[in-house]
Amino acid sequence: MDNFLYNLKCLSEIYSQKDISQKTGYSASSINNYLSGKSQPSAQFLLKLKDAYKIDIDQFLSTKMDKNNFMASKLNYRKFLGSYIVYYYNSSAYKGKVTSYNYDVLTFGVITIIDDIDYTAPKGIFANGLFMLTRMEAEKYLQTLESFNGDIEKIKAFYKTFQGYYYGNLEQNATQLFISLANNNDKCLIILNNPPSTKKYRGGIGTVNSISRGREQVPCVQYILLSNVPFTIPDGEIYNLLTLGVGDINVKNETNALMDLLTNLYLENQDMGLNDYQKRKIIEDSIKNIVENAVEANLFRFAKVSNMEDDQYYRLIKDANYE
Repeated sequence: MDNFLYNLKCLSEIYSQKDISQKTGYSASSINNYLSGKSQPSAQFLLKLKDAYKIDIDQFLSTKMDKNNFMASKLNYRKFLGSYIVYYYNSSAYKGKVTSYNYDVLTFGVITIIDDIDYTAPKGIFANGLFMLTRMEAEKYLQTLESFNGDIEKIKAFYKTFQGYYYGNLEQNATQLFISLANNNDKCLIILNNPPSTKKYRGGIGTVNSISRGREQVPCVQYILLSNVPFTIPDGEIYNLLTLGVGDINVKNETNALMDLLTNLYLENQDMGLNDYQKRKIIEDSIKNIVENAVEANLFRFAKVSNMEDDQYYRLIKDANYE
């Protein structure tokens, strides 16, 4: 009872006795009697608390919990519920092996966030996902999932029809959203900005940290886009949205150096004794060095999703909602 009284007082300080009364269906006087120790809680009341605040009953009765244990449940999880189409790069495509910068790399998926009070994971919020889909498949599956109108059993059954579907959970803090997913072979963690709005979450850009598919199982970090409605823009534009956004590269000095080389080879020194193959080889090596140096100097070495950047993509998703 000491643990129960302590934890119930913590909960009431965060949410108020009125909130506990409304969410459990027990009268304010009953809550007050529990808090004062005049009466002991029934098993039914504890189950109501579990459903309302996603608490662990055993922990609630056996341990004096910190207030931080209850703060997570105060965050609004319901705004994330629903299905999303996912846009990202196919990480099984190897460096230098991509033949088309759009269609060989860009790929798609779907993710559904569900509130299942019977689930034992923290806060009862879990996620299912399918990846490595075509754009047509992802848009079709998103439409199918939306047709279930939040029916948890139908959503579960849908994902279970696919071999290798992903299963996990969703957590959040005041500034970030974390979607953890795994199947028998792979694991991934999607980290997104958590918008302060309490309105329905429409999606955003984040990073996905995963084990890439393909012959080599290696770690991969890249940008990923979630949207609750499909984009109507072409694949090429989506591809560009997911790049690390390297800015304009100034190659003025490199251009001058190349012009000097060409002038020296073909105009000023005709008697160098070099044949056409040798001249082409010199130019090829020079261009290769110029490109490598320019890429090395401008290469992004990390990806950071800021509030400003996330807002840009959120506006894009918002526009898609109204198309």
